[in-house]
Amino acid sequence: MNPILLKSGGRRESDGAYLCSVIVMGKHYATEDYGALGKRTETLMDLVLEAHSSLAADSDLVVLEGAGSCTELNLMERDVVNLPLVRRLQCPWLLVANIDPGGVFAQIVGTKACLSDEDWGLCVGVIVNKLRGEAKYFEPGPSILESMVGKPIFVVPWLYDINIAEEDGMGLERKLANEQSAYEADTDKQRVAVVCYPHISMTDDLLPVEMDSRFQLEWRRKTLPKPYPHTTTVVLPGSRQTRSDLDWLLKSPWKAFIQEHVVKGGTVLGLCGGYQMLGRDIVDAVGVESGKPGTDLALGLLPVTTALESTADKVVRAQKATLQIDNTQVEVTGYEIHCGRTRLVNDESSALTSEIRPLLQLQDGHDDGFSNGQVHGTYLHGILQNSTARSFLLGGHVGAESAITDPLSRLASHLEASGLDFKTLSNLISQKSWP
Repeated sequence: MNPILLKSGGRRESDGAYLCSVIVMGKHYATEDYGALGKRTETLMDLVLEAHSSLAADSDLVVLEGAGSCTELNLMERDVVNLPLVRRLQCPWLLVANIDPGGVFAQIVGTKACLSDEDWGLCVGVIVNKLRGEAKYFEPGPSILESMVGKPIFVVPWLYDINIAEEDGMGLERKLANEQSAYEADTDKQRVAVVCYPHISMTDDLLPVEMDSRFQLEWRRKTLPKPYPHTTTVVLPGSRQTRSDLDWLLKSPWKAFIQEHVVKGGTVLGLCGGYQMLGRDIVDAVGVESGKPGTDLALGLLPVTTALESTADKVVRAQKATLQIDNTQVEVTGYEIHCGRTRLVNDESSALTSEIRPLLQLQDGHDDGFSNGQVHGTYLHGILQNSTARSFLLGGHVGAESAITDPLSRLASHLEASGLDFKTLSNLISQKSWP
């Protein structure tokens, strides 16, 4: 949800140049080579500043997350993150150095050497991050660094097993490495398999499930040994290229696995692109995804059809909704970000079962998603944050609530123990002038 997102745009056929797809406020802005993109720096910076202004209007503090190194001197004039943004806002900044691969002294001292006195003057501290072992074994490192760069030094030991959302798609291969192991199903838990197609996205939708002790979550490119009841639920997550991933899915063993799973009474949940794959077909009349118009038959587990529309009409919004479970209404929150418009197929064959019903009622009165027995689909990202919704959508027993610990709270406690408590940070960022 950054104001600007850069994605790979493939290669241009005429000259083989690598292209970059620019997404602004969740919508496609341009696809061009990096040389042309560099000429847009001032326009893109204005968009970033506008986004910052809208946040700052209602906030006491806005955190600007850097990207990569702040001392890529050859890119500095074309950069719209890191120090060019700091200069425009004249705000304090903290340098975070990763000690794990080694060379942390050179990282920090080298960064200072590469920057102007004005840029380094706005720096209010240095964080030595990801120290393995106890901080005492880094002594006298902090005092040496402080004498060399003239900034307060904070040391943050490695925090193990912290389940915080990574950048989209990052860490997926590490999760998939486990699928080579012979998983033994925990009989006390519900086994949930996430289908990891090539362009999987929005993987943080599944973080609440990973942290919920009632579930055994497995990230899978290959199918599991057995469908239901060995596997309770199959999740089709979001996709950056739904048509391409649908083609991969239908040609893989997953198609037969999911069909058998449903017949035996198993649960299937589709989120955003995964929801579209559960329907009858996906119609791309103008070639939104690949530039090639076409209609793709889907899994046919929900009697819906999806039309992909122009990225100019992309839905990008925060959302509140009500989930009806038996006689209980459960309030859920999340967000939508999709080009597709999905509707019920109104023909005689649409009544696959008598259990078809809208899944959610949105705050504006419209419906979102559908349920067909144990098959559920929705566009609402973040719906699994709600424990009751999580139980229902993953085939569990509603009422068996499970509170999950917010990993950010655990991280905050860890940072406080490292000297980065709220009072210290407030004093650093509120200084009228910095050394």
